[in-house]
Amino acid sequence: MEEGLLADVPGEKIPSLIPENENLAHILDVLCTTGYGAWIVGGAVRDCILGKIPHEYDICTTATPDQIIESFEDTIPTGKKYGTITVKSGNSMFEVTTLRTESGYGDGRRPDEVEWGSSLSIDLSRRDFTMNAMAYDYAREILHDPFGGKTDLENGFLKAVGNASQRLSEDGLRIMRAYRFMDRQENGIWLPDNELSSALIDNRAMLAMVSIERVWNEFERIIKGVNANIVLSRMNDDGVLPAIIGFPLPKEIFDLLTDLPNDLEARMAMIFSGLKSEEITVILERLKVPKAVFSRIKFLHFLIHNSPKQTDLRLYRNTLGDEVSTHLILKSTLGEDTNLINKSLQYPTEINCLVDGVWIMERTGLEPGLKLGRLKDWLFRIQIERGYENLMQMETALCTVPWTNGDPKEWPRPKWP
Repeated sequence: MEEGLLADVPGEKIPSLIPENENLAHILDVLCTTGYGAWIVGGAVRDCILGKIPHEYDICTTATPDQIIESFEDTIPTGKKYGTITVKSGNSMFEVTTLRTESGYGDGRRPDEVEWGSSLSIDLSRRDFTMNAMAYDYAREILHDPFGGKTDLENGFLKAVGNASQRLSEDGLRIMRAYRFMDRQENGIWLPDNELSSALIDNRAMLAMVSIERVWNEFERIIKGVNANIVLSRMNDDGVLPAIIGFPLPKEIFDLLTDLPNDLEARMAMIFSGLKSEEITVILERLKVPKAVFSRIKFLHFLIHNSPKQTDLRLYRNTLGDEVSTHLILKSTLGEDTNLINKSLQYPTEINCLVDGVWIMERTGLEPGLKLGRLKDWLFRIQIERGYENLMQMETALCTVPWTNGDPKEWPRPKWP
C-alpha cells in the first residue's frame, strides 16, 4: 500500500492495530497515491485499542474537500462547509474530513472560522478527549497519540485534550459526550480526572447553546447505557441533568434502573415516576423526543401508577399485548404486587372481533354510522371480557345490550382502562 505524507507528530509502531478492511484500504491508498496524507482517526482507533471491531471508520486527510471529490467517483458533500465528504468504497461509506484549524467559538456550538490545514498535530489538538485524539497511519502501521489517549484508555481515565474548560466551551455538546463516554458498558465506568470533573460543572450552562436535538441524541444513548444509573446519578449531582430537564431528581430513583432492561422508554418512565403526567409532558416537549417515544413514555408512566383489577384481566391483557411484560418489570422493580399482572398472562391477546357491521345490521336494522360502529365496539368488549368464541354466544350478548337507549358516545369500548 502507498505511504502518504508523514504526520508532523511522533508516532509508535503498532502493527495490525486496525483489522484488514479492503474498502478502507482503498480510500486511504487513493489519497496517499495522489500525494496526500491520510489517517484513521477518532472512535475507530479508540475501539481497536480496546479490542473491539469498529462499526465505522473516519478518515482525516491533507486533501481539501474539492480534492477529495476529485479523487473518487462516488462522493456525497455531507458537510463540505466543515470539510467532510462521504466517500463510497465497495458497499461501505466513509467520512473523509480535511485537516482543519479553527479559531473562536462565539456561539459555543461551531467554530467562527474553519480553515483547511496540513498539520495532523493541530487537528488532533482541537479534539475533545484524549481517547479520541489519536490517529493511525494504516500504511506505516504507526499510532500517533500526542496526548496519551492510549494510556488513559488502559488506565480507565477520561481526560480532555489540553484545557478542559476551553474544550467544553468550544462546543457545549462535549459535556453530554463526556458523560456518555464515562459508561464503558460491561467494563464499568471511566472516571474523569479532577480538571474535567470541575469543568463539567462549571460549563453546564453551555448546554443551553446546543440544539436540543443534539442534546437528546446523546441523552438517549446515556439512558440506554449499561451503567446508566451511575452516569445519570452523577449528572444529577453535577447539575447537568437539572439543566436538561429543569430540576433535580431524587437520588434513589437511579438505582432502580439496574433492574430494567435496555428499554429507553421504560427507563425514562421509571426516572420520571415521581413526577406528574403534566410535568413529564413539559420535559418531553422540551427534549423534542419522537412522537412514538413520547407516547410510550407517557403510557408506561401511567402503568407504573395503575394495575388491572380481577374483573378486567382479559381486557387488560388484550389491550396491552406484549407491554404486559414491561408493566410486570416496572412494578416488580418498585417492589409492588404483581399477582394480577402475572395472572393476566394466561389470557389471549390480539383477539379479532367475531362480528362485523353486516352481521349487526341484519339483526338490528341499524344503518351505517356512529351508532353501528359503537355497538360493534361494545360487543367486542363483551366478547373479550367473557372469552366468547362463537357467534351463538355473540347472539346472546346482543340480546343483553340495551343498544336502543343511551348516547352511543358513552357506550363501553374494547380497551383498558
